[in-house]
Amino acid sequence: MTETAERRRDGSAVRIEDRLLRGTHAAVLAVTVAVQFGLCLPTLIEHSRRYDPLWLEIAGFVLLAGVAAGAAVCLARHGRIPPPARRVGASLVLLAAGAAAVAAPPGNYLDRAHWYFGLVGWYGVLLLFDRPPTRLALFLGANLVVALAKAVLSGPPDPLEWAAMAVSVVSVYGFQLALSLVIQEVRRVAARARETAEEEERLRTAEAVAEHLHRDHRQRYVALLGTTVPLLAGLGYGSLDPSDPDVRRRCAREAARMRRLFAESDDVSDRLVHELRAVIEVAERSGITVQFAARGAPRDLPKDVRRELIDPVAAVLAAAASSARVTVVRTPDRVRVSALGDGPPPPRSDFASRHVDINRVVAENRLWVEAVWRQTTPSR
Repeated sequence: MTETAERRRDGSAVRIEDRLLRGTHAAVLAVTVAVQFGLCLPTLIEHSRRYDPLWLEIAGFVLLAGVAAGAAVCLARHGRIPPPARRVGASLVLLAAGAAAVAAPPGNYLDRAHWYFGLVGWYGVLLLFDRPPTRLALFLGANLVVALAKAVLSGPPDPLEWAAMAVSVVSVYGFQLALSLVIQEVRRVAARARETAEEEERLRTAEAVAEHLHRDHRQRYVALLGTTVPLLAGLGYGSLDPSDPDVRRRCAREAARMRRLFAESDDVSDRLVHELRAVIEVAERSGITVQFAARGAPRDLPKDVRRELIDPVAAVLAAAASSARVTVVRTPDRVRVSALGDGPPPPRSDFASRHVDINRVVAENRLWVEAVWRQTTPSR
């Protein structure tokens, strides 16, 4: 139950963080596409006669659109842009910016014909979504170098143009860098949301485990209430004689039952054999020699089935005078537990069962009992 709850906890927490980041990344993609086709495309069409050659300008525009399409595919499939795709995309964006700058008319990026200048920054925010803002600053710096090279080669700008260009850089790139900082804050918020969800799931899991343990302890107490408590009360008040063989057999039986109940809470791979060994240890402490053999792979049996398989063995061991033999045979469709002891047969009430079939044979003061659970037997 704990491993299942852990997987459920991790899954829900990751989904919360994933939804926040995916939504933010998709919003950046939508803004980038809207800027390119809503603002830059009309500008490119309006100034199409000024580009030389026009096909190179169009190639730059199409290349940027291809990067957007690739980013959309990555986000749809993986929820993020993998590092190799990010590096390729950033290189293609800078290549597209260089092609657009070469074909653009002489001048600087204050000319509306230089539509690529601000758009490249949006692609930087998109591709470097989960990278530190310093990476975006380097990417924007590379694009600025391309734009300045175009401006200088076209003719050095005068001081007023330099000032206007600086204001443009601060306003455009400053906004995009600020947006990158906001995205980093969103990532921190998403991480805190995941941690909060994990803590809530841990608390719910702890409550469920505590409730399960409480219910299990209560069931164990109820299981002992009808047999062990009256026996202890009779011994305490003197109504039962400890020297009576029947009383001694009942005490041995209850001691084995209590030891088995304690063993049920142990975390072991083979619960049936572990609980059987606990019952055998009680008999061996009473001086009974017990031979034990187990064959077959462990089976994941319900608790009630294990109890009904072990209870007849406990009855035989409690009645044994000096020796006993216990055997476990497990096959894919059934589990057999048998016990052979040299004591008198216990009452038939000790062999009541709802989930297993019990057979017993008494011969010459020896008792053989077999409990069989079949795969088709419904568990309750």
